[in-house]
Amino acid sequence: MKAYKIIGVLVVAVLVCSCKSKKDNKDAVQDETEMARGKYDKEKNEVTVVPLERKTFNKQLVCNGRLEAQSKVTVQFATQGTVAQIDVRDGQKVQKGQILASLDKDQPKRQLEQARISFSKAEMTLADRLLDYNYTLADTASIPADQKRKIYINTGFIDARMALENAERTYRDCDLKAPFSGKVASLKGRVHEQGGQLCTLIDDSRYLVRFSVLETEYKFVHTGQQVLVSPFVNSDVVLKGSILSINPTVDQNGQIAVTAQVPGSDELIDGMNVRITVENSLPNQLVVPKSAVVIRDNLEVLFRYKDGKSEWTYVNVLMSNTTEHVIEANKDRGAEINVGDLVITSGNLNLGDNASVVIVE
Repeated sequence: MKAYKIIGVLVVAVLVCSCKSKKDNKDAVQDETEMARGKYDKEKNEVTVVPLERKTFNKQLVCNGRLEAQSKVTVQFATQGTVAQIDVRDGQKVQKGQILASLDKDQPKRQLEQARISFSKAEMTLADRLLDYNYTLADTASIPADQKRKIYINTGFIDARMALENAERTYRDCDLKAPFSGKVASLKGRVHEQGGQLCTLIDDSRYLVRFSVLETEYKFVHTGQQVLVSPFVNSDVVLKGSILSINPTVDQNGQIAVTAQVPGSDELIDGMNVRITVENSLPNQLVVPKSAVVIRDNLEVLFRYKDGKSEWTYVNVLMSNTTEHVIEANKDRGAEINVGDLVITSGNLNLGDNASVVIVE
């Protein structure tokens, strides 16, 4: 009898534990469901919006071009001699008149001293000859021109003076100086070699930009128009320039050559490939950020925000630049847009019509 009681107690205990376990499992499942719901509630369609407005749109024409230094010359010694020293290197910036390199000056210096001595002798001979005509060196301005010329030639004064000028120029030309401020490139000279071509000097204070536009784009460009120039190697660098000239001839490829000018920068080098953006301002356009327009069923769509819901709206993109679209309502699809509508600009990639949305900053 006691055994039956014990068995009964055990059965009751097992049933109680089983019920408790089921309740605990049910509570756990319910908790997980509530957590999932809470998590789902947090993952609502969060969007950003901008009011639709009419404003000036910068229509852009994007072309590829090439930089060309506005001034570029080959720098070389004007006299013969052996290179004694080179004071520059490739890529170095120099100022106008700065010494780039020098020839050995020993021989030119001796020739200069000899020329000075010869000139002094000729000057003394000239003074003696002038005395024969009752003149002094101070009276040369009053001597008749023909008579003075004969005296100068007969005394060797003219030859001595020319020889001195040549010797001074030769000595001076031993120092090769920069003809303008710029940057050294293609350095070829070597110390102890014969002087000749030393390097190329590039005026990097401004560059010419050569590019082409299609014949159909001819009316889009004009002289004085602003252009934006950006090197392919660093698109973060954007420099403002202006169009200098437009060639009024269409080439065999249907293109027209355009030349612009842009200020120099350490980010630019001669011959660099660049991207040119030409802008024209068009007023009173319906403009939205590019991110506002998405593709649905191969059609252009944007979503408007209305009473906490997204509203699917078909549009036509009329023009685009790097950041914005000019749009109009797609009337073939019965669409309508108005100034002041709140246009969704983010969170719209997987958005559907009439979806619940929350505006975030």
